[in-house]
Amino acid sequence: MNLATADAIPDLMLTQGGPGHAALRRLKLVNPEARSGLRRAALFLMAITWVPLCLLSLIEKLAFGGVSISFFHDLAAQVRFLIGVPILVLADIPVGIRLRQVARQFLTAGLVSDADIPRYAEIVAGAVRLRDSRSAELILVGLAYMTTFLGIKAATNSGSTWFRPGTELAPVGYWYVLVSMPIWMFLIGRWAFRMVVWTRFLVQVSKMDLVLSPAHPDGAAGLGFLGKGLIPFGAVGFAFSAVISAGVASRIIYTGAHLEDFRSAFIFLVLFILIIFTGPLLVFTPRLIALRQTGLLRYGTMASRYIQFFDRRWVDPGENVDEQILGTEDIQSLGSLGDSYDMVRQMKVIPMELSDFIALALPTAIPALPLVLTVVPMKVILGQLLRFIV
Repeated sequence: MNLATADAIPDLMLTQGGPGHAALRRLKLVNPEARSGLRRAALFLMAITWVPLCLLSLIEKLAFGGVSISFFHDLAAQVRFLIGVPILVLADIPVGIRLRQVARQFLTAGLVSDADIPRYAEIVAGAVRLRDSRSAELILVGLAYMTTFLGIKAATNSGSTWFRPGTELAPVGYWYVLVSMPIWMFLIGRWAFRMVVWTRFLVQVSKMDLVLSPAHPDGAAGLGFLGKGLIPFGAVGFAFSAVISAGVASRIIYTGAHLEDFRSAFIFLVLFILIIFTGPLLVFTPRLIALRQTGLLRYGTMASRYIQFFDRRWVDPGENVDEQILGTEDIQSLGSLGDSYDMVRQMKVIPMELSDFIALALPTAIPALPLVLTVVPMKVILGQLLRFIV
């Protein structure tokens, strides 16, 4: 591959640009050259979503009582705006860097042939255009308000709350509905949209005539690096799971609900989060399945021919060759051929390691641990773990 040509292709920066980014740049809250800009954006959004709610709920005496769930007793609200919002903003840094490296690896690893470099460049350019789509930004804003209003309407069945102490919204409720929650929903929608852009990019790349080898040492035909792109998404999964866990905890503590009432829904939501981030890698599965099948046939044919040659030369040559075969390279080649065939046979059809999935799943599952402890004592959990270790 012509490295100079490859270097001329711009990197795919999934998190620099797109919905909301231009507004933050106009407010001078982000700077593509400095990570400190994202910290300012995270602090600003955390302040604008939480501080007015805190002040208004104190003024209206809804901060600690007066309703079924007061503001400071609403754990989901605290976690959503003090932890979830800044994490969803700061996650731009590790996710953006890692996905840029993953996208670039198609070129640096020589998986894109010289003839296909212009096509790959167009795929990257198309992903950037979609990322920066103004229509997508407007749609996300509309969906943010729609889901907020639907959520508030559904919350009317859960008793009086700090944002709706009666039949009407309190003043703090208007800020919650018009500012805080739409920002949270917009951040969620932005990450969902980014996954759409990333999935589209991978789908288009998977349709290219990539230079893949079924016997590649990474066990995924040379695509094993894709799984490493999952790791930084653990931060996003943590934010979502933390808010879900806090919401369940609020219901258990303050409304007398039981964990069993939410277990199925919670498990489904966590699995859904994991699928959202791992799903894009499945676009390569049909290609890898076909490659493994073809590889087994090709390497099997080569192995049969080599073994036949080996037998004619060394096993049944018509004379004693014990001393001749000592140190021969044919024996070493036969062993290497067997190793290659085993690598093809064991090739993964999903380009990720178990460790990559664990690095994503563990942060997502951690916020659920306090909920589990409300049902299963830590002593029992440790006892079960020791049974596996000892």
